[in-house]
Amino acid sequence: MNRAKALLLLFCFLLGCADLVTTNVILDLGMGELNPVMRLAQTWLGMWWLVPKLGLTLLVTWLLWCSKNVYNVAVVVAFCSTPVLNNLLLIIAGTT
Repeated sequence: MNRAKALLLLFCFLLGCADLVTTNVILDLGMGELNPVMRLAQTWLGMWWLVPKLGLTLLVTWLLWCSKNVYNVAVVVAFCSTPVLNNLLLIIAGTT
């Protein structure tokens, strides 16, 4: 595995963790989860909804690790940044 791919995999994992943290901030601000699957996990599992979220993050990271094309990995990692950016915008809008 080359360094670029390793760095992309690290970013994918960190973006998943950032999504988790920013989602918790949004929930603390009284807003809700927009993803219906995660909303269902939050309803069923309570505070343990973090487990399937981190599990999905690890699954995506592993699938990207199996990929042979670094450019495809980069595109997926770029898409993984979208929920984090959206959450940050919601946090800024919710605190002003």
